[in-house]
Amino acid sequence: MSDGWTPRIVVFQCQYTLFSPTDQWWMDTQLPPYIKLVQVPCSGRISPLFVLNAIQGGADGVLINGCVPGKCHFKEGNLAAHRQLGEFKNLLTYVGMQEERMRFTWIDVDEHGRIQRELADLEKTIQAVGPAERLVTRVPLHV
Repeated sequence: MSDGWTPRIVVFQCQYTLFSPTDQWWMDTQLPPYIKLVQVPCSGRISPLFVLNAIQGGADGVLINGCVPGKCHFKEGNLAAHRQLGEFKNLLTYVGMQEERMRFTWIDVDEHGRIQRELADLEKTIQAVGPAERLVTRVPLHV
C-alpha cells in the first residue's frame, strides 16, 4: 500500500437522515471525490445487491445510514434494512471481506456533523486494513 492511497467509499443514505441544512450542504457540495453518495428514499430500500455491486466495482468500504429506530418515515424500513444488511454482512465476511469495511449507522436528524465523523472514522479504519481487492470482479472506476 502506498502512502498516497485513499480508500474509495460508497455511502448509501436515507434521504431523511440529514435534515440539517449544514450537513446536507456538506454532502451535496463538499463530499470528497473518493466518496460516492447514493441517496435512497429509505434505508429499507437498499438491496444487498447494491452493496455487492459497489464492492465488486472497487469500493474499499460501504457506509449505510438509516434513521434512528422509531423515527423512520416508512415505519420500520430502517429496522428491516438493519436485519437484512446485517445478514448480508455476515455473508460477505464468510466469503472473505473484512467486517470493518461495511458499516450501518443510525443517524438522528438532530445529530449535526455526525455524518462527517462517521465517514472520517470509516476512512481511518479502512486505511488501517488497506485496499479491498479480493471481492473486486471488474475494473474499478478511477476517481
